[in-house]
Amino acid sequence: MLMMRRLCYWNANLFWDRRCPFMKPGFTLLLAEDDEKDVMLFNHALEVSAKKASVPVRLAVTKDGEQALAYLKGEGEFSDRTKHPFPDIFVTDLKMPRLNGLDVLAWLKEHEEYRRIPKILLSASCEECDVDEAYLLGVNTYFQKPITLNEFQELVYHIVCYWAHTQRPVIRHRLMLRC
Repeated sequence: MLMMRRLCYWNANLFWDRRCPFMKPGFTLLLAEDDEKDVMLFNHALEVSAKKASVPVRLAVTKDGEQALAYLKGEGEFSDRTKHPFPDIFVTDLKMPRLNGLDVLAWLKEHEEYRRIPKILLSASCEECDVDEAYLLGVNTYFQKPITLNEFQELVYHIVCYWAHTQRPVIRHRLMLRC
């Protein structure tokens, strides 16, 4: 089941309003994660980080790689892009049922219209073969999941701050949906 989170700092009227010069640009983040505890932890860290950084972030969560691809393609329950906006950033776990994070990265790499979406892999695994494969498949960053809550919150805070200050590519799939 997809969960859309509304963060404390979320202001629907200002989210995409680039006219406000004092507001850092916000973004939509898609998280593919099968462990509900990790989803809750990520959501909490994201809420705290977004508020602290004054960056509006919309979080969409899918429970596995197959559902993440359906979300990215705008299929089935995700066809309404008003409710399920195309993500600016994709964060995935490595080990998930049905399709794992590497399978999703491979699919994204094979489809030109999705290749440029910024991708982050967040996994408990630090196996060299997993890290190498993820980078070969186009991941922008690979993080090992921190053990403590404070370390996890710090990592998410840095992700939010970094991506809020970047120029991200315009994804062709996103443009086609707006027409």
